[in-house]
Amino acid sequence: MLEALPPRRRDAFAADLATRARDLGLVYLGAQGRRPIPVAFPPVIELREATRRRSRITHGITAALAGVAWRILDGALGSSLADDLLAELAPVERRIVEAGHRRVERLATVRADLVADPRGVEHVLELNATIPAMQGYSDIAARAFVEAALALHGRDADPSAILEANGSNADDLLRSLVACYRAEGGAADRPSIALVHRREDSQLGELEFLAARFRGHGHDARTVIADDVRPDAGTARVGDFAPDVLYRHVFVTKVDPASPFAAILERPEGHHLFNPVDPHLEQKAMLAELSAASVDEVRARALGVSPVEAALVRARVPWTRRLRPGAATDREGARIPELVAHLQERQASWVIKRSWDFGGKGVFLGAEYGDERSRQRAAARFGAELSWGALVEACASEPGWIVQERVPLQARPLHFASADGARPASAFVDVSAYANLGADDAQPTGGVCRASSSAIVNIQSGGGVVPLLSAEAADRLVEALRG
Repeated sequence: MLEALPPRRRDAFAADLATRARDLGLVYLGAQGRRPIPVAFPPVIELREATRRRSRITHGITAALAGVAWRILDGALGSSLADDLLAELAPVERRIVEAGHRRVERLATVRADLVADPRGVEHVLELNATIPAMQGYSDIAARAFVEAALALHGRDADPSAILEANGSNADDLLRSLVACYRAEGGAADRPSIALVHRREDSQLGELEFLAARFRGHGHDARTVIADDVRPDAGTARVGDFAPDVLYRHVFVTKVDPASPFAAILERPEGHHLFNPVDPHLEQKAMLAELSAASVDEVRARALGVSPVEAALVRARVPWTRRLRPGAATDREGARIPELVAHLQERQASWVIKRSWDFGGKGVFLGAEYGDERSRQRAAARFGAELSWGALVEACASEPGWIVQERVPLQARPLHFASADGARPASAFVDVSAYANLGADDAQPTGGVCRASSSAIVNIQSGGGVVPLLSAEAADRLVEALRG
């Protein structure tokens, strides 16, 4: 129906879609103030069962990774490996993880970022467990699309039934938070929730949307600045607000170490803090260790990886290894005599990434390496433009890098919406799924899609959000449009 629109009506639809998304909170707060995050169409449409299945895969890999991280940091493969991984963290992160990694039993939200290979099989590239955002952004994009489509066709139908059929990532997050709170002994019927963020948080628009959604379900939910949170007689307080749950949306490295909230991050017991400080679960090097164990029975036994988990990882996680000189194993478990030389020989097959980084800044795609963007990133990181071979050697010579097998992406035609209308583009689209840990009766079932002109798909580097609609919701929308 969108493709059949004349250009002027498509531009009007795009302008309305962009305005609605912005007003609902699809914005990014940067140095220049609030700016809209692009929203693109047509939406990604799939059966609801597909998003549920993706969330189950994410949960399985998260559980396996958590078990591996627990054992590695406990020295199951020797103190040297544990020290190497802990050394990637900031000092405050390392101190908290060393003292408390055994206590990380529950995560209210985890996001896996996936891409599909040419066969349509989706692969988990990485996990986000510190600030696994975009629950609100994805809900906003879907709602804005449905409302704009109805308005375009002059329909005044209530979108509630359509959106209910689509599901809500924000509602899934709320259920996970409450389930984790109950698992830790919380007794309030509708626990109050503080969404804790740093001052001038870039994603404040999303947090405000989530807080409003939580309030709509009867919870006293407020966005609060981390510096204003302080412990008081066993609970946390923000002025006269004593929240039952702290939803953390701030890196510990962004918190004043002398602040009262820093003390809560160091000793979270009793505060119902979700997620606790857990950068070790987001390190790509930890995912690399899980990938290596999935083809090595001896390592798998040492790390508690079951045959079922190993099979899931082999099928759904691209071959991933820590980037170091010396031997490694391939995707079948066979020995690679020298990893650096192996990577230098087949440039287009690999992606090199910083193990503990975000925003797509420390990513080099072999297939595109040598273009202007990659040359700029290499020069910014290493002080000079490097050939692919030299880049591999430079990364291998310092700690904190991983290599991952490239999953080929296919660009698709999209329109990016703005106040000026619809801008056609060829863009790469990924899909993210949500899960939790330790709250199995409240597993999330949704996801979010992002689009970018670059194969490194990231909102912070200029990407946008694509509405993700269930086929069931799309059918209801078409029925409403047809009247």
